[in-house]
Amino acid sequence: MSDGPGSTAAMEAAAANTAAMEAAAANTAAMEAAAANTAAMEAAVLEAVSSVCDPEYPDITIAELGILESVSARDRGGAVRIELVPTMLGCPALDVIASDVTAAARSACIGSDVSVEVVFIADPVWTPDRISPGAVEFMAREYSVAVRRARSHAPCPICGSTALEHRSDFGPTPCRSVEWCPSCRNPIEVVGRVDFPAAMEAAPANAVLA
Repeated sequence: MSDGPGSTAAMEAAAANTAAMEAAAANTAAMEAAAANTAAMEAAVLEAVSSVCDPEYPDITIAELGILESVSARDRGGAVRIELVPTMLGCPALDVIASDVTAAARSACIGSDVSVEVVFIADPVWTPDRISPGAVEFMAREYSVAVRRARSHAPCPICGSTALEHRSDFGPTPCRSVEWCPSCRNPIEVVGRVDFPAAMEAAPANAVLA
């Protein structure tokens, strides 16, 4: 007995449904592969740019200084955006940092035609609180530079005294001031202004302070 028109239509519908399910599965697999590729690229670029050192502190990375904010890949891994938080607007080291970060990101994407975008953002605002504890200790030990955390006194990196006396807002770099330690009688460079807590409370949300 031959199949009737109804049976043929049912078979065609079943075949079409199977094809649709296979296409959907293939599309899902492609999307998952693209997502995995994007995640892998983000991780590789993040690792690479996290190792970029600051020009003023050659032994400290931009990640340890709290300059590196985020790395995101999009367009199925065809583009990477890297957001950095400047210690202050107009810092002469920003161009060098951007160039080094771009080079590091491209080195992590060798063999791929990837667009790399490096952007300095104003929100969040950089403060000395973004510096890692390890970097703070290293700066004190190797550079004799103190770090003033928000609402705290900067300890002298030489003798540990917290009785530093402010001398000048202008140090060897725009983000450092100069203070005097009456205990060990040494001039001390300090990251973070003496009025930093008050300045942070009064500043607008999109301000960038030294």
